[in-house]
Amino acid sequence: MSKPFLQVGVSKVDITPVLPVPLAGFAVRSELGPFEGISHKLYARIFVFVDGSIEDKAILISADLLWWGSDRVPGLKQRIVARFGIAEDAILLHGTHTHSGPQTSGLFTSYLGVMDEDYVNTLELRVIEGIEAALLQVEPVRIEQGSGSSPLGINRRGIAHSPPETGPVDHELRVVRFVKEDGGTKGLLVHYACHPVITRDNLVSSEYTGVAMTLVEQAVGEEVVVAFLQGTCGDINPGDGKQVIRGNNDVVVQIGIDFADCVLETLRMRLRQAASSHVGWRKIVVELPLADLPNRVQLVKSALKPDVLGEWSRLMLERYDDLTPYIPLELTVLKLADNLSLLGMNAEVVVDYGLFIKRITAGSMLPIGYTNGMFGYIPTAQQLEEGGYETHESTFYFAMPASFDHSVELTVKDALLKLLT
Repeated sequence: MSKPFLQVGVSKVDITPVLPVPLAGFAVRSELGPFEGISHKLYARIFVFVDGSIEDKAILISADLLWWGSDRVPGLKQRIVARFGIAEDAILLHGTHTHSGPQTSGLFTSYLGVMDEDYVNTLELRVIEGIEAALLQVEPVRIEQGSGSSPLGINRRGIAHSPPETGPVDHELRVVRFVKEDGGTKGLLVHYACHPVITRDNLVSSEYTGVAMTLVEQAVGEEVVVAFLQGTCGDINPGDGKQVIRGNNDVVVQIGIDFADCVLETLRMRLRQAASSHVGWRKIVVELPLADLPNRVQLVKSALKPDVLGEWSRLMLERYDDLTPYIPLELTVLKLADNLSLLGMNAEVVVDYGLFIKRITAGSMLPIGYTNGMFGYIPTAQQLEEGGYETHESTFYFAMPASFDHSVELTVKDALLKLLT
């Protein structure tokens, strides 16, 4: 085997809250108080990539979290830079988007969950410890990847139409294997686009993604770390082909078992070797245009309401002098091989954009949302025309100043074309 360019170190750290804290992800939980138990522990799975020739380093952290708070990411990145000498833009903090974990941001309304600062401080400390552990056992690897499928995802907007429609969906399941010099597996990345939102019980859970990754780790080997990378699942929920799947932990476990079987089936296929390359990264920021900003007089009136509109209005009044007619979208590319890169986005992105990214890069770019922060949904122009949760209603929960202008789709896709082609 020729000498690889890449060295990889991995670690897995427990980030389950020790003390009861509120869970995030569902407005109905805002009335329930702290969680009542733990169904499945939460983990941060850490991959450190070291360039074999020039010693550049990059980090990918996939955590069983709803997202990483945009108000916390800069400080955590600065600590990582200072401690390990890793470039800020070479750090990807990714959330699997489980809706059964703690809130990690203080920017949104309480209906999405209230951040417990003690928990987030502990989370960040555990992440630093995990990076150090991963760096201590880096070793040369080569990369293999394979493409399989899972029928799990269903477009929730499509089935909400009358009559129901299928809607766009991405059933591709991509597996990336890091192979040690002795032929064993160092770690795996699993990429798929589907919300982990099966259960609304007030219990901590890594959801079907965490269940599946643990099962794959057990099947492949105890020392192997298997990280889930959430794709552009903004409008994609677990489904049976006709309707969205909801249920208790028993349903979560069964879906996790089924999804793990799809991953293992993909691993049994003939994986193709990725062309060796130096690790690389780049980031751009794109200003996404909003519709008209709120009127102060109207905000004063609506601030008296007892619901999410009232809380949103009060937040907008507090931030009124700092409101801008755009929201910055961060696009961060991490190149691992000539035909394999990750594209991190600090938003909840609908599936149309992920399909577009795969199409213009011939499948060499894996899009991942919920990375390096979170501001809300990025819908398409057609969805903005149709309305609904992702386009308008969610903006109140995420404390966005306004919904996006219809030109947002063109803005995003133009930026993607310039960045990726």
